[in-house]
Amino acid sequence: MNKFNKELGQKIQKYRKSINMSTTELADLSETSQSTISKIENGNSTTNIETLIKICKALKITLYEILPENVLPEQKVSSTDKRKIFNVLDQMSDSEIRIVQSLLTTNIIPTLKSISHLVTAIEQLSEEERKHLRDFFNSLTNI
Repeated sequence: MNKFNKELGQKIQKYRKSINMSTTELADLSETSQSTISKIENGNSTTNIETLIKICKALKITLYEILPENVLPEQKVSSTDKRKIFNVLDQMSDSEIRIVQSLLTTNIIPTLKSISHLVTAIEQLSEEERKHLRDFFNSLTNI
């Protein structure tokens, strides 16, 4: 069994199981057969890049996340938090991404300084008071 195929299959299986997806569901979402998914996960099959991309899209991960560690290590996302951010960005429209870029490049320090007293006050609230505040804000957004 090829070490590359085995590690690739193990990673696909890990991601699939982490979201409680069956091999049948993954096959349907990736437009392939359940037996192909099983063979890939067991490291018994060489597959083409198109199928791997479809599997990754179905799992909502990047191709780099399933590649073995010795393949393109400089391209791998180093932490789970970064991976989550990339996944969120992948689901955003171009205009939403431009808004995020604008927010990230805007100097928000003056705004943060002006709300620091509010943050301090919120930190001093009891857990019950925080719950009431959360409920209040939630009621405003559910109008």
